[in-house]
Amino acid sequence: MEIQQIIKQAEQDIRQALKDYGAHTKQTEVLDDVSERFIRRLARDSAYAKQGLRELFSRSPVWDEGIGALVINGTRTHDPDYDRILELGLEILRDALDRDGDQHYSILQALDLFCCAHQSETDRHLSIAAIDALAPKAYTPTKKPSRVFKALCDALGVTDGTAGSGFQRLFAQFADELAAKRIGFKLYVSLNPAHFLTMSNPKEDSRGATLTSCHSFNSTEYRYNNGCSGYARDEVSFIAFTVADDGDPEAFNNRKTTRQVFAYRPGSGLLLQSRMYNTSGGTRGAQADSRLYRDLIQREVSMLEDVPNLWRTVPSTGGKSGWVGMGDGFGGYADWTYDEFDGHISFRSDFDEKRCGILKVGTYGLCIRCGDEISKGLYCDGCEEGRPVCDDCGGHYDGLGTAYDIRGNEVHVCSGCLDSNYRYCEICHGYHDNGDMRHVDGKGICSRCLSEHYEQCKGCGEWFKKGDTYGVYGRNGYSIQVCGSCRGGYVRCSECDGYYHPDNMRILIRAGSRHRHICNDCACGYMACPYCSQLVEACDDGSCPSCGEAIEERMGETA
Repeated sequence: MEIQQIIKQAEQDIRQALKDYGAHTKQTEVLDDVSERFIRRLARDSAYAKQGLRELFSRSPVWDEGIGALVINGTRTHDPDYDRILELGLEILRDALDRDGDQHYSILQALDLFCCAHQSETDRHLSIAAIDALAPKAYTPTKKPSRVFKALCDALGVTDGTAGSGFQRLFAQFADELAAKRIGFKLYVSLNPAHFLTMSNPKEDSRGATLTSCHSFNSTEYRYNNGCSGYARDEVSFIAFTVADDGDPEAFNNRKTTRQVFAYRPGSGLLLQSRMYNTSGGTRGAQADSRLYRDLIQREVSMLEDVPNLWRTVPSTGGKSGWVGMGDGFGGYADWTYDEFDGHISFRSDFDEKRCGILKVGTYGLCIRCGDEISKGLYCDGCEEGRPVCDDCGGHYDGLGTAYDIRGNEVHVCSGCLDSNYRYCEICHGYHDNGDMRHVDGKGICSRCLSEHYEQCKGCGEWFKKGDTYGVYGRNGYSIQVCGSCRGGYVRCSECDGYYHPDNMRILIRAGSRHRHICNDCACGYMACPYCSQLVEACDDGSCPSCGEAIEERMGETA
């Protein structure tokens, strides 16, 4: 999709989202203040800023262009395939199996722990004992199975830590398959600015408030909802969420059930996962969902970049926190900087700290009235004071003039913009966009008045007052209006008095009179002489007035 189409679609999505957001709440004062200037700028800024992420995401078979999001569901996920796990495990451990004949059976017994779906307790204990013998301290009951297997590989000497090595690719597939889980819901991973604006559900929802926060867009209680447009305008943020009813388009904008902001710069191998918000009021009980969302997104990103899905994940407030920072002017709530909110930073195996800069998340938000950049709340200082905003330049002025934009919509602009961008119509006495004005008869006239009071000559293209043009029939036979001068290029039919293009006229030869011009329709009432082929009206004696032959007798014989 071309960038201008993306911008236009985003504008429509934002308007619909704001309408949905206010559908079940009486707290709409903020929503009523949102201007077209804000909508157009947010749609444009977001479309350009997210181009890198959109190019990456759009490679996925689950990218939905209509909503601007990846849609990950049961068709994209599956439960572990233990035959595949065994196949990968044997491939990874092939050198150890070929090399260590005495340990061959122990290696296979250890592998059973990972690739048997329903292992008995006895067999499980035997597998663990085999691992303990091959790789002491590799196994603990709380360690992830993939990490146990990695420790086993280390002990057997088959590990190759080189980025992009065959071992890394196979191990990534092994770990993915081992942790696979089929999900029974849809996870939306979105770049759409409409979804950022509505990231938290509206306050004072008549159906009951749920998943509201300091980012709820219909409230000025906190200043942090500046981050709604701030996230939408940066280059790295995307939002993962679920909704109450996937079949209800309105629910995408006012009834989310979980949501979480992620940030990623394509090709960097550095992923931020911020706080999980849910209907339970925050992070309580959200850790499992948070791990699942992170795993799904890591898999998708790695698949799209054709890189092994091997990540090391640490808390976002720990020693690696310096790799993520707030972008300039960001006024949202940087929840990943707080210990209690369970944010995470993930580093993929190809992450190169020498070439990867700090991941800057968020940027300036926009004032919902004038569209200017701001770093807190929803209004700039001028709009918060209630001073009128020029619809063109966005400045605040005490007095504004009324004008009409290129679409004919009424706008209110400052004197500077009025002088520069608008002209006075001498018919309706209003000010109209320069691009909407024409100079006719020495007057400045807007397009609406032009169409109401003037007619354009289809010959020379000039405009004339209605009543000063004439109807003629063009070369294609359709009626058109032309000025008196251009009508001179048309021929009057002596039968019906209409004016026709010369190509559509015939010459009629009559006895004892001058030749006459008639149109094709009127010519149907006359005959062509079978001798000279001229269009004629026969003489009284039945002869042709052009060649003198007896045409009425000949026509009778032919009949």
